[in-house]
Amino acid sequence: MDQVIDADLVPETDTGSASAAAPVSPAPAPATAPRPCQITFGGMSATEALRGEVHAWLNRLGALTATMTGGRVLIDVLDQGRSERRYQVRMELAMPRGVVVVGLDHPSNRAHEDIYVAIRNAFRGARRELEVYFREHPPT
Repeated sequence: MDQVIDADLVPETDTGSASAAAPVSPAPAPATAPRPCQITFGGMSATEALRGEVHAWLNRLGALTATMTGGRVLIDVLDQGRSERRYQVRMELAMPRGVVVVGLDHPSNRAHEDIYVAIRNAFRGARRELEVYFREHPPT
């Protein structure tokens, strides 16, 4: 399986002196602040349009991803040999107190013949999982 990794948004380390005990809260980040996320394409070519779609959905999650420390999104092609390709999106969003996973078994994350619908459904599932995460780990 060919994999292309989008390393555009791997977070840079800050060598300045910052407080190590920064409060964890789902405070909104500016809309232009990129979320640190690695995008991998399996069995297909990477496109800027798909990268842009993933980043747009990360921004749409707003405050829920403001404290995200990293993430991985895999866009995979299923049934490559068939005339009807189906797409599956899996993701792991690293948060300060755990990892939110939307995998193949998530009810809203079924394979779809439209790649943009597959991305949308995965991020809708991610929204629900992030809401559960913040109920279990309220901001201090």
